[in-house]
Amino acid sequence: MMSKKQEKVKMNKKRVLVLILAVIIALGLISPVVMMLIAQAAENSPAMEWGAVKIDGGGYVSGIVTGKKSMYARTDVGGAYRYDYETQKWDQMFWGLTEQDKGLLSVSAICIDPRDDDIIYILAGCAYFSDARTEIFKSSDGGRTFTRTDVTDLIQVHANGAGRQSGEKIAIDPDNPDVLYCGGDVNGLIKSVDGGKTWEYVNGYNSLGLFSYSVKWPTWTDHMANATLDAAYEEQNGISSVAVKDGKVYVATSVTGQANVHVADVGTDNFTALNAELPTNNFPSRISQDADGNFLISYIAGLKFDGSGGGIYKCDLKTGKVWGISPANGGFGACISHPDNANRLIASTCGVWSSQLWEPWSETSSPAWGEYLYRSEDGGQTWTSIYPGKMSEEWVWDPVTGEMSQSQLYDYLKDGGTSWVYGKAIHWTGSIACDPVNPERILVNSGNGVFEWDKIWTDDPEATFHSDGIEEVVALDLVSIPGGNVYSAIGDYDGFIHTDVNKAATQYKPNIGSTSAIAYCPQNPDVLVRYGEHTAIACYTVDGGETWNDLKIGSGGGRAAITQLSDGVYRIFKSNPDSSNVAYTDNFGQTWTNCTGIKGNRTAGLLADPHDPKTVYAYNAIYNAYWGSDPNKTAPTFEDAHYSLFVSTDYGVTFKEIPVGMYDEQDAANRIAYLEEGKIVLGAGKNGMYVYDVKNDSLQETDVFYCKSVGYGAPEKAGDMNTLYMWGMPKETDAEGIYRSQDAGKTWVRINDDSHQFGGTGNGNFIVGDMNTFGQVYMSTVGMGIIYGRLADGTQPVGNAEVWALKRYLLGIITDITDADVCTDGTVDVFDLVMLKRES
Repeated sequence: MMSKKQEKVKMNKKRVLVLILAVIIALGLISPVVMMLIAQAAENSPAMEWGAVKIDGGGYVSGIVTGKKSMYARTDVGGAYRYDYETQKWDQMFWGLTEQDKGLLSVSAICIDPRDDDIIYILAGCAYFSDARTEIFKSSDGGRTFTRTDVTDLIQVHANGAGRQSGEKIAIDPDNPDVLYCGGDVNGLIKSVDGGKTWEYVNGYNSLGLFSYSVKWPTWTDHMANATLDAAYEEQNGISSVAVKDGKVYVATSVTGQANVHVADVGTDNFTALNAELPTNNFPSRISQDADGNFLISYIAGLKFDGSGGGIYKCDLKTGKVWGISPANGGFGACISHPDNANRLIASTCGVWSSQLWEPWSETSSPAWGEYLYRSEDGGQTWTSIYPGKMSEEWVWDPVTGEMSQSQLYDYLKDGGTSWVYGKAIHWTGSIACDPVNPERILVNSGNGVFEWDKIWTDDPEATFHSDGIEEVVALDLVSIPGGNVYSAIGDYDGFIHTDVNKAATQYKPNIGSTSAIAYCPQNPDVLVRYGEHTAIACYTVDGGETWNDLKIGSGGGRAAITQLSDGVYRIFKSNPDSSNVAYTDNFGQTWTNCTGIKGNRTAGLLADPHDPKTVYAYNAIYNAYWGSDPNKTAPTFEDAHYSLFVSTDYGVTFKEIPVGMYDEQDAANRIAYLEEGKIVLGAGKNGMYVYDVKNDSLQETDVFYCKSVGYGAPEKAGDMNTLYMWGMPKETDAEGIYRSQDAGKTWVRINDDSHQFGGTGNGNFIVGDMNTFGQVYMSTVGMGIIYGRLADGTQPVGNAEVWALKRYLLGIITDITDADVCTDGTVDVFDLVMLKRES
């Protein structure tokens, strides 16, 4: 049943349709029959608002590039962003990537056409996802739409590997923007002369012999690639930086012991070493230019943030003179110039681990360890170190306290409204960008997001976390509590309590780092537990997360569940990763007892029945990886590979096995959806979906073709069965995506569209409905944070991307109607035209 608000919105849409249908038809813009079909589609498709749950940052922003009036940022696992100066936020450009393309969320490099800030090229690829594909994306509208070119047969990159902070690997010839050069982590240098449509090897560079090793790419395959280092795929960086200037192309390569920066004339591509005085004992990290056109080349000792050696060198391209300008000993990730003054330089260390302060250093407050900035006002002859909370070296007598004290030179680090980042450092900085709109501000990349330094050229620079819009946490688990909040578990930064998708979340304290599981007790939702992913640490709470207590566990990882034995007594369950072992504790970890009857060698998903505390479910998969050694088998049998449900009716002491279906190496066995009292739903990957009735002990297969993950949320009407959400395909002919069912999986409606795919469900592989708001759903991703979707109420603003796409559609520039869906309701209809008019 619709709410009164939803009914009102629907009636308003009908009135608008009646008023403007005649106008649209009379103008001859569309035929009456087509308009009728479009209107019907609009009535049958749910209008959804999509976004990322606000956390801000949480992953490595590996580079920032600037144009004349624009800024773009790239990440190692979470796509690429465009900066919106009006909102002061970062906008994701890769929401439309599919599950099959999730590896392309790892972005290795970005370059901007010097003629037009809206023309950009993005190099992307990840060795362990998407068949190790490498692609180059081109956009002519600021990242709103893209054309793509697969260059895997030429070069490959692993944008989540060592050296990913270096750059940029792709560059445009400013004298002829149809000419581009692009470097790979393996296999060398390629070139395009037609604006990125086609690419071919640059033989003059590749014949230098810098890619002299042959390595497996990736390690577990037989695919061989040419590499610069005798090391595994994740340690390769190949070409670190490419620049084109005044008819010459410059290439920096991740090798040592020989020349590693080369130059050639564009067109002839006969490469020679740039200058014999440049160092060869460290890796070149980044090539920048100062305001006079000199090159600033940064060096680091090791690609994996080894700051034990390195430096900065200036190269006068007119005279060929090279000289060192390093502020200090150690590795430097980047050095930039003020756009109008070559004497003003900013440099950043990389992997040096120096002190940064959030508040005065005391017995209870210690520094965070990360990078220093250095500033020069004389072209690099002298430098001043800049870091948050820097104190004067001079000690003076304080007559008030009767002690010696120092004066504070620079303000403490600020969180910018993102409280979880407090105590974390600016680190792994390999990229510095001077804001082209406000040169008094610079932005630096960091392992946890982006930081801005305001008033950088004054005596009062201020550093603030500025990752609003960037969502890069890797979500691993999530629960929505009826009558309560949403709780998440994420990699690296523990997890959060979420009260509103658009408001800052509260991080758990104490923080246990990467967290694999979060669960609550249905009988008392104030009781929750969370487990460390890699370490044997865990916490429980009995007050809804206000305070947390230590919980003893034997190993990290796994899933969790809680049921109530009696008033104040709770049984907490823990499954172990890739194991049949599930154990429980009745005394908050003082002792553990193994459950019996559970089998499997994947990680068992767990669920305590919300209505019956005696009933507990476990869902696991059995897979014999050695089935191929049997010469009589061409495929695994059911005994070799199948999902099994395990049901306990004695509070989880003993379990009975119910074989489900063939296992196809999907991760669906981590998730159990609760449909209604005594009924659960199980995803089985490409073998569909099943409903189990515990009362009748019956397992029924549904008609679903593919279910990678399934979850549940609040029904539309109180008392009805829960709403199901699925990432999958109801039928083989359906598009893969996010679907909703209100009738136990008999019928489904797709609620996302091709512009909102987010790379699929990622590492956490969850899709969880909100237990308090019908139609609201949460989904994990590879590195785009926690995605939310909710029913649009007609008041949500239209995004610039949709307005732009519809304009281009009406002009005939694009033909895919899904890109022109201004209302984001899965159709292009008269409402999109109305919205377009409203927003134009």
